[in-house]
Amino acid sequence: MNQPQAACNYAVLRFLPYPETGEFVNVGVVVNCMQPCLFDFMMEEKMTDRMKALFPDQNEQAFAAAAAAMRQEMMRVKAMIRDPKTCQFAFQEAVRPRESTLRFGEARTILTANAENVADELFRRYVRMEPRPQREPQLVAA
Repeated sequence: MNQPQAACNYAVLRFLPYPETGEFVNVGVVVNCMQPCLFDFMMEEKMTDRMKALFPDQNEQAFAAAAAAMRQEMMRVKAMIRDPKTCQFAFQEAVRPRESTLRFGEARTILTANAENVADELFRRYVRMEPRPQREPQLVAA
């Protein structure tokens, strides 16, 4: 039996300290679903070994301050949500272009049967670089 699918928008947050080079490390995700009305955000709080290896001259305290400011901004945006329409507006506000070392990539869409866990799944896949879990084979009665 097929479970109902929810369409969720998401964007990956990038650490891009030198915009002119285009090099970045994924550090977070933001997810928005209208049905069910959901806005979720996850990000790294401190520089990871991958960030340090790619950008060795970057200051860890500066990254932590930028991460704290982004988290505060996401909490402000989340507080705007009252219904599915404002949920969509909140997502658009969250991913708008910024002049910062932390910037969102393009918005994408994913179908999921488990909207409440999609931010965690995307964070593990795109930020922590964990392999996608293998799905259990479906048994079909003959």
